[in-house]
Amino acid sequence: MNITGYRQIAAITVILILGLFLTWSLSGFLTSFLSAIIFYVMLKPLMRNLIVKRKWKKSWSALLVMLLSFVTILLPFWGLYTLMSEKVYYVINHGSDVMQGLHQMDDFIFRKTGQKILSDDTLKKIQETLASIIPQLLGATASVLTDIGMMYFILYYLLINIGTMEKSLQDFLPVSDENAQRFADELESMVNSNVMGAPLLAILQGICAGLGFWIFGLDEPWFWGVICGFMSFIPVVGTAAVWIPAGIYMLTANTTWQGSGILIYGAIVITNIDNVFRFWLQKKFADVHPLVTVLGVIIGLNWFGIPGIVFGPLLLSYFLLMVKMYKEEYGEKKLFKSSEMVVIENLTNL
Repeated sequence: MNITGYRQIAAITVILILGLFLTWSLSGFLTSFLSAIIFYVMLKPLMRNLIVKRKWKKSWSALLVMLLSFVTILLPFWGLYTLMSEKVYYVINHGSDVMQGLHQMDDFIFRKTGQKILSDDTLKKIQETLASIIPQLLGATASVLTDIGMMYFILYYLLINIGTMEKSLQDFLPVSDENAQRFADELESMVNSNVMGAPLLAILQGICAGLGFWIFGLDEPWFWGVICGFMSFIPVVGTAAVWIPAGIYMLTANTTWQGSGILIYGAIVITNIDNVFRFWLQKKFADVHPLVTVLGVIIGLNWFGIPGIVFGPLLLSYFLLMVKMYKEEYGEKKLFKSSEMVVIENLTNL
C-alpha cells in the first residue's frame, strides 16, 4: 500500500473517532434533534408556502411557523402534562386513600380468582415510588423545557435552510439519488402516519372512553378519557391500562353493574376503535404495515422516548427498504446471470 492509501485510512479513522466522540457528547440532545426533524417535516409545506408564494423572508417565516407549532401542538401537550402532574400531587397527598383502594382491588381479585396480585412488599414499593415522584416530576419539567428550547434552536436553522437536509441526504448516503429520495419519502410517510394519524386516534379514543366513563358513573370521567387518549400512543398495553383498573375499582366499590359496564364497554368499544381505526388512519396517511408500526413504536419508545413513536417505525422501515434496495441491486436474477456468465467464460477458455 502506498503513502496515499495510508493517509486515506488515517483520515477515515480520525473522522470515525471524532464522529463517535461528538455523537456521544451530544447524545443528551438526541431527543431534541429527532423532535426538530419531525417538526421540520410537518412544517415544511407551510414554510415553503410563505417564502415561495407569499415572498416572506425566511427568518420571519420560520419564526411564525415555530410560533404556530408551539400554540397548536406543544401547548395542548403541556396542558395535559400539567393536568397529570396535579393528579399525581393529589395522589401523593392522599396516599392512604390510594393504598386502601389498592387493598380493596387486590382483595376483590383474590375472592374472584384465588390469586393474590399485590403482596405486602409490592404495596410498600408502590408507596415508596409515590413518595419519590415529586422530585422526578420537577426534574422532568426542567429537562422538558431544555429539550424544547434546543429543539426550536435546531428547528429554526432547518427551516431557514429549507431543502438543505434533503440535499445533504442525497450527497452523503452511499446510494443513488433515486434511492436517497426514497429514504426522504419514507421519513415523510412515517411522520404523516404517526404524528398526524396517531393523535386523531388518541382524540377519538379519549372521547369514546370519557363518554363511557361518564355513562357508568366514574368520578372525573373526562380526565380519565384524556388519560386513555394519551395511553393509546403506547402499543400492546394502550387504553386497557386505564379502563381495566377503572372497571375493577368500580366493582370493588360495590357498584357492580357500573364496573361490569366499564369492562364490557372497554372490551367492545374502546379496544375495537383502536383495532379498526389505528390501521385505517395509518393506511390513510401512509401505507405502513401494522407490524412495522407496532414493533417500531416498541423499539422507538425504548431508545428515543416520545420521538420514538416516529423514529422507531422509521428505522424498521429503513431496514426493510435497504434490504429491498439491496435485492434490487444484487438480487437473485443478477446473481444467477453472473454465475452463468462465469460458466460460459470458463467453457470458452477451455
